[in-house]
Amino acid sequence: MTEKKVAAAIVTYNRLELLKEALAAVLAQTKYLSHVIVINNLSTDGTTEYLDSLDDERVVVYHATANLGGAGGFNQAVRVFGEKLQDDFVWLMDDDTIPQPDALAHLVDFMTEYPEAGFVNSQVRWGSIDGNPSWMNVTAPRAFTWQRYLTETYEPAVEVVNATFVSVLFSREMVAMVGLPQKEYFIWGDDMEYTNRIADIQRGYMVIKSIAVHKSKENTKPGDIVVEKDESRLWRYNFEYRNRILTARRISKKEMTKVFLIALARDWRKTL
Repeated sequence: MTEKKVAAAIVTYNRLELLKEALAAVLAQTKYLSHVIVINNLSTDGTTEYLDSLDDERVVVYHATANLGGAGGFNQAVRVFGEKLQDDFVWLMDDDTIPQPDALAHLVDFMTEYPEAGFVNSQVRWGSIDGNPSWMNVTAPRAFTWQRYLTETYEPAVEVVNATFVSVLFSREMVAMVGLPQKEYFIWGDDMEYTNRIADIQRGYMVIKSIAVHKSKENTKPGDIVVEKDESRLWRYNFEYRNRILTARRISKKEMTKVFLIALARDWRKTL
């Protein structure tokens, strides 16, 4: 059987030092890596010059002419994967994601053994390999299935309902079925919407042995504006709440109303 090939994809914006670390970690994967797509969202910190200086045929660089946001960047990354490359899987992550050397191997091995899986993602730790879970990347187990993982029988993965774009992998065939991530989301929530879309067709799994470190500045929970300490990040919550409502609207009017009221309550509490 021909060995599977993977195109990793990193979206970056003005975080050159983290990008260098992330790119080195991805290029150091032990198996399956064929290409690394880097979407440069009009960075102004030397990222463009650094990427242009690289001499590695595996690295495929796309310099955006505008800041597409994370959502637009991942949309473009999956488009490049689908239109320019022939690899079997695409593996998405931010520029502050540091996968362990065997992280990709565990993801692909699981997908090979369980081809009915729609997507797979890594366990994500915050800050270091020994850190706490990265709260914004903790995926929810599918209802009514989680108890099966509390037995003494080893299970290689936990069934989850969605995943973030911090070390998540899916196949070329799945992209053909569900299309591209929603570039209109700009930032936050596009990953949940996209993996929910996939999970409606085939189930998703968090692979226990695949581990990535997320070197985000703070270990915050997704959408928790109440505890946000960095005022420079508050603008992002406009997209967070809008995008949650858009995603919920695709489920039902009831779900959309619930999400809207939760967003309204959190925003009101922030002003107190």
